[in-house]
Amino acid sequence: MTAVLHPVSRRTLATSILIGACALLVLGVHPILLGAMVEEGRIAEAQVGNLVTIEMIAIVLGSLAGIWLLRKLGARPVICGAGLVLAAMNLLMTDLSGMAIIASCRAVAGLSEGVLVASTLVAISRVARVERASAIFLAVQTLMQAVTAASLPFIALGSSRTGTTLLTLAIASAVAAVAALALPRELQPAPSDDEQGAITPASLAALAGAGLFLGGIVSVWSYFGLWLLGNGYPPTFEGTAISLCLVAQVAGALTAARFGERLPNRQTIIGCALAAAASAILFLFVGHEPWAILAVSVIFGFFWLFTLPFFAGWLIEIDPSRRAVLYITAFQLGGAALLPSIAAIAVGSFSVDAAMVFSGGVFLILAALAYLNKYAIRARQPG
Repeated sequence: MTAVLHPVSRRTLATSILIGACALLVLGVHPILLGAMVEEGRIAEAQVGNLVTIEMIAIVLGSLAGIWLLRKLGARPVICGAGLVLAAMNLLMTDLSGMAIIASCRAVAGLSEGVLVASTLVAISRVARVERASAIFLAVQTLMQAVTAASLPFIALGSSRTGTTLLTLAIASAVAAVAALALPRELQPAPSDDEQGAITPASLAALAGAGLFLGGIVSVWSYFGLWLLGNGYPPTFEGTAISLCLVAQVAGALTAARFGERLPNRQTIIGCALAAAASAILFLFVGHEPWAILAVSVIFGFFWLFTLPFFAGWLIEIDPSRRAVLYITAFQLGGAALLPSIAAIAVGSFSVDAAMVFSGGVFLILAALAYLNKYAIRARQPG
């Protein structure tokens, strides 16, 4: 039998959400950071997707390691230590160039980010309404990302755009390290159930769908800054477009938190996947119309975070014990790591526009997978 843990307090949930939001701040400023690195000659354009892949894989491994560490050690030293390591990595990178050294630093940073996020995942898994807590976490982290992305073009903390972005990330890492001191001494995930595995064919399909969705999103997001620069837009417009997209994400997450329980999970995912495919392709038709780009950015951002909480609801429908839902972040970040690397091949062979086409295809595959998964669920039902 699986042991039952008491729900975490509101203070612990709020603290863990702040820590996770600080850890994942990098995802919101990736277009600015990666675009600046390319513009300053630190990495090549074709290496962007590979760099994203390395960091995402590291976050996945770090989150799994963080869950294991939280089972064995106290929450405060584990999370505080990870925050300090992350701050050090961001500071170290401010004047570095070259794919090898930058990739190594981002890998260590990703491991630390994953450990920090593990505290958030454990806290969310121990509340009654997982979907709502997930949506609130998405809203908080994205609001922080929106404010940061909007501010970066107008501030100068370092000697370059890359340096400014990395110093900002270092400050957020330090905030996470300090916040860790407010966590309880122990923050343990529920122990695994030895009687039955968490992954079934139906839940595996749902988890794969979660990976496809975020992977398609990140494939667009990683190249969005370069795509804007390639179409002749200045960094200030880039910051505006990204911040509007992030604000729309917050609106999407809050809408899902407020009304999501009234909507069917799988069918909503299908509809949102089709909308995301349409918006990704639509970017290619409005590249020379600034206001149209901003409008599509808002649509894209809204469906981004409106959709994600429904994957948790879908998995709970398939597996009410909630064992499978604990794997959702690993699959999402795994998709976010793998698919941008595949998109990088298309970008290297054609142009940055290929990232949009690739992502549109990924969203269509997700819609088909979610539609077909209803038969897998039926097959599991008795009678």
